[in-house]
Amino acid sequence: MTDLEALKAKAAAMPRSPGVYLMKDALGRVIYVGKAKNLPKRVVTYFQSRPASAKTARMVQNVADVEFIVTGTEKEAFILENTLIKRHKPRYNIILRDDKTYPYLRLTLGEDFPRLEVVRSIKKDGAAYYGPFSSATALRQTLRFIRRLFPLRHCRRPDVTAVDRPCLNFQLGRCLGPCGGHVSLEEYRAMVDEVVLFFEGRNKALTDLLRVKMKEAASRLDFEAAARFRDRLNDVERTLEKQKVVSTDMMDRDIIGLARDRGQTLATILFVRRGAVLGARNVPLGARTESDEEVLETLLGQYYSREHMVPEEILLPAVVENRELLQDWLKERRGKTMRVLNPVRGEKKRLLEMAAQNAASALAERLRTADLGADALLELQARLALPQPPRRIEGYDMSNLQGEASVGAMVVLEDGKWVKPDYRRFRIKEASGQDDYAMMSEVLSRRLLKEDLPRPDLILLDGGRGQLGVVMAVIADLGIEDPPPVAGLAKGREEGEPDRVWLPGRKNPASLKADSPGLLLLMRVRDEAHRYVRTYHHRLRSKGSTRSQLEDVPGVGPARRKALLDYFGSVQKIKESSPEELLAVPGMTAAAARAVWDFFRAADTPDDAVAGADYDDDSADSQENGLLTEDDFEDDIPAEDTE
Repeated sequence: MTDLEALKAKAAAMPRSPGVYLMKDALGRVIYVGKAKNLPKRVVTYFQSRPASAKTARMVQNVADVEFIVTGTEKEAFILENTLIKRHKPRYNIILRDDKTYPYLRLTLGEDFPRLEVVRSIKKDGAAYYGPFSSATALRQTLRFIRRLFPLRHCRRPDVTAVDRPCLNFQLGRCLGPCGGHVSLEEYRAMVDEVVLFFEGRNKALTDLLRVKMKEAASRLDFEAAARFRDRLNDVERTLEKQKVVSTDMMDRDIIGLARDRGQTLATILFVRRGAVLGARNVPLGARTESDEEVLETLLGQYYSREHMVPEEILLPAVVENRELLQDWLKERRGKTMRVLNPVRGEKKRLLEMAAQNAASALAERLRTADLGADALLELQARLALPQPPRRIEGYDMSNLQGEASVGAMVVLEDGKWVKPDYRRFRIKEASGQDDYAMMSEVLSRRLLKEDLPRPDLILLDGGRGQLGVVMAVIADLGIEDPPPVAGLAKGREEGEPDRVWLPGRKNPASLKADSPGLLLLMRVRDEAHRYVRTYHHRLRSKGSTRSQLEDVPGVGPARRKALLDYFGSVQKIKESSPEELLAVPGMTAAAARAVWDFFRAADTPDDAVAGADYDDDSADSQENGLLTEDDFEDDIPAEDTE
């Protein structure tokens, strides 16, 4: 039991200054992080006889110790609080699960001949950034349209004038060809100014400029140039007609809406740029008992502490207590003035209502989708004798090839949704050979020792009683109190026999029918874990295959290897090329081209086996040449290798 009097005395002895406090449980784990203008005045309130809420009461019951860090100002405490929340992921804090970095378009204004490129981080480098784009599809469509409308260069070379001839984009009319001297610096910069006008929403200035250029070209009888300006003007006007303008002042804003239903909370952030809605992002916040003001303050702190652009205004549906502090911090992040507002009337109030409607619709859809799996979760609770419906299920699978490139993976299904930021990949370090039991033991040991993820309601293994025995031994060795439930899903013994669910300590499998919702749900988790681990395994093998062949070629270093792969696209095509074709690769010399050609000719002899030839047939299931590209992997899974 918590010694409230001792904790209260410790809190009262804290310095009367701004700072951050950390609540810890009996195992020393941080379960809550908070900030305070006056540390003792704030922390003592937790240990009063009547806590402010049921959630606070549950937290206080688990508090065994409280520590503090003094800061110079409230702003420093606010920043430190967000840093510690991201580091410890405390159980009782609001954790922003949506840690995706959004793509932006970057216009490299610092270069003589600027270009547009896609980036996911913002730097103070003199370039102009436009976004964020809430989906890669929207970004690609915008970039494709801009490049058709304004043919800026695509290449990344720093010295454009050092190139002898322009690339294919010039021949296709997609680039003005500065590298071949086909456009002057002044003319190219004039088009860059048009791009800036377009992105800044100065539509009338842009259309007027294009009309003037069209008339000037026609007056000097340059009808080809006049036609280009006419087409550009028409495209711009059609695009402006399609834009959904929601405000008349053309200001950049983020508008936040909140929705609550059945104990769940969801925030929607509308991105309004130049008066038009650019996109939206829904941020599920889970079961929250905090007030709207507390939720909003935490959301702002965690969201904008990442690489997200701070707009000119942020509209909130409630007044947060530390608005001035937040606004000062956001000004520093933006590098110029901005405002945090809570409008109560007029056009901005209407924008807040629109964000709230979007949040309510997104939360209703999320709950509706989750309800589709409610029967399955209740069935699993009953059939597997679980203490509660398994809302969060972690699935595990292993993969290796004759003991090489051994890896494991974990996937997460929560409320019927794949939680891809929580996916984890494991490179096997200790287990050797093809010992699946040892691999499973290593992976589960490393997972269960980490506190950076929520506790699962069910751990699902791909296997039967053998795998279950390994996991239970791991749990016993680690001395885990109240471990999460574990189950194994194994294939049926005979062809057509349904999969069977095994539980620790039971001789026979659980009674789940072949078409039952619960079994189908477990099969989905098992199949997703298998897909994810195989994708990771293929990726590592592909890298090893490519490296083992090209790194053995004498006279071919990293730069030439990259140039060869960029030029030909695969090792197989390099192998099939002639010395003349190899010599055409930028940076290749006659000696290096001959060395590559001789290397692959020697590898074709019976005495030399090509590295990687003993890989199984599905190592190249996405491309005939056996070299996987980045397109073969999902780019929306920001899971990190768990070294």
